[in-house]
Amino acid sequence: MEAEQIESKVINSTDEALDFWAFVEVMGHSKIAGRLTTRKLGVSVMLQVDVLKPDGTGTAYSKLYSPSALFSITPVNEDYCLKWAKQASQYDFQPVPYVAPPSRQLAQGDDDSEDSQL
Repeated sequence: MEAEQIESKVINSTDEALDFWAFVEVMGHSKIAGRLTTRKLGVSVMLQVDVLKPDGTGTAYSKLYSPSALFSITPVNEDYCLKWAKQASQYDFQPVPYVAPPSRQLAQGDDDSEDSQL
């Protein structure tokens, strides 16, 4: 099986505004792939990643990151980002609900408010 060749754009270090396809690794072990651009918010610059819809018909969602929150940026091509979007769409990104351990739960009928003491 041959390794797939990925064409990427060479980034010019003198460019102030970024605009290219990228695979981005975020501190905290999150990963995202899409069109990476810069956005100015007040005096700060944020990096925006626009993730493709799995069918490639447009943007599914966008995320803004502080540059200091990123671990790495790898330039890739649009095909790579589309494949990533198709794979990512199979996962359910719902947060895990918090359930307090039994030692931290109130007993049935207990009320923790001070008003119940009056």
